[in-house]
Order: sequence, then structure tokens, then C-alpha cells
Amino acid sequence: QADNFCNSVGILQQTAIPSKFSGFDRGGSQTPQQQTQQEDYAHLFATLISRCARDIDALIESLPNEDSTTELQVC
Repeated sequence: QADNFCNSVGILQQTAIPSKFSGFDRGGSQTPQQQTQQEDYAHLFATLISRCARDIDALIESLPNEDSTTELQVC
């Protein structure tokens, strides 16, 4: 899950349009680089994060209870 969050932040940093702040003079290019292919990264990462969360929930639910005995686990 941490990998999904880290990658999503990286994509946001890579594709975000720069903002101007009043009273702050910054040198350099003020025009964002145009991407040749526009993808819906928000939807992609939301899907990946929710799928991973469902998988984690399924794994947690499959764990045995504390009061579970060996006989109950075998059945």
C-alpha cells in the first residue's frame, strides 16, 4: 500500500502544473511540460489503492481468531 501511495505522490509531482505565489519571484520556466499522453492518474491510483485495501481486508479476515483451536482450524 505504501508503494501505491509513494508512486501516486511521485506522479502528482511529475505532472502537476506549477502555481504562482504573489510576492514570490522565482526564476526558471513558468510553463509546464506538455505530456504527449494524458492519462487519468487519479482514477488509476484510486483503483490500485482500493484494490490493495480490499486484499488486505481479505487477508485480515482469513486470519484465525484468538480463541480458535487446532481442531476448529482443521475443519
